This record gives sequence, C-alpha cells and structure tokens, in this order.
Amino acid sequence: MGATGAGPFSNDDALDFLDSLEELDDGARHARLASTMTQVVESSEYIEAPAMSEAVAAAVLVAVCDDPECAVGERNVPRWTDDEPVEVDEDLEELATRTLRRALRSDDNELWELWSESDGARKYEAKLTHYLDALSAE
Repeated sequence: MGATGAGPFSNDDALDFLDSLEELDDGARHARLASTMTQVVESSEYIEAPAMSEAVAAAVLVAVCDDPECAVGERNVPRWTDDEPVEVDEDLEELATRTLRRALRSDDNELWELWSESDGARKYEAKLTHYLDALSAE
C-alpha cells in the first residue's frame, strides 16, 4: 500500500477508487459506493488492504456528501462531492457506518493491521472515528 498520510484518500488504492468514480453520474456513483461497501461488510473473510481502502474511501465519501463540513482540511476530496453530491439515503449511511466500524476492527482486516504496525495508527483511528461520528450526528 503506497500511503502518503493517514487520511482516507491518502493511499494508492483509495485514489484509484476515486478516479473510477469521476466520470459516473449520481446514480452510478451511488451504486458503486454501495457495492464497494457491501462487499466488505457482508464478507466473513479477512479483508485485504486494497478492498478495505476502497471501502473506507466509499464510506468517507458518503459522510462528506451528507455533511461537506466534516471533510474540512482533508486532502484529495473529489470536487463532485460539492458540485454533485451523491444523495445519501438511510441504507447508504448504514453501509458507511458498518464499513468504518469494520475498518476499525483489529482482528480481520489487513489495512488495520498495516496501520497498527506504524506510528500513524492513532491518527488513522482518529480519522475514521471522526467520519463515523459525522455519520451518526443527526
């Protein structure tokens, strides 16, 4: 995983995922976000870092589309989250919440394992917790 920081959009897999969303319309983005998160939350298998990176990016995009203020200072946030945000419904919000909770579990995902072996683990955990809190603040 090439990472330049603890942010949800600061690794190669997340950036590639963001690029894949760029040309999609709102409905297709919604579907892609949902399917990416569903693969992670419904899996009973160990989640590899690339899949979790994409799912975390998807979950954070949901939080940002729902509340753009929660991304202040975050690097690499796509412009479309302001110009044409995805409509966040309860199902998408629930998927995002479940995704971030799974990303914070230490027992079943490589991304958490990689962060826990680095000096940035607390910062990474704080970032995910920030977005989890934003999703539940209604």
